[in-house]
Amino acid sequence: MENQNTEKSKISNTPMILGIIGGVLGIPGAFCAGACAACIGGAAGSHDASSMGNFYLIVALAGAILGLVAAIKYKSNLGLWSKMFFVATLLSGITLIAANMIALICAVLFLIAGFLVMREKKKMAQQ
Repeated sequence: MENQNTEKSKISNTPMILGIIGGVLGIPGAFCAGACAACIGGAAGSHDASSMGNFYLIVALAGAILGLVAAIKYKSNLGLWSKMFFVATLLSGITLIAANMIALICAVLFLIAGFLVMREKKKMAQQ
């Protein structure tokens, strides 16, 4: 038990910090993505502008929340949560279509965090 705690303490906290920053930025970015998508759809004369805005809002919120959860839980299972960082990157990246530059920052932070967690997993496997 003590050996497992010392292994967890050796794992870098950088992915946690990046994930929390990305998740916190992603929550207001989700509302921006929904509003921007609805405005773009409305300006183009689409009848489904509201549903398009709702879709982008839900996708961006899911990415932000998944990134936050991955940031908090990544030390428990490095393999699983590194994949979740990549899924959060994908979900945040989808909203870039709506010209959401906050999502770009979140996606880059989640991507870096995912690669750092993968590197930590390889370090732990070598030991």
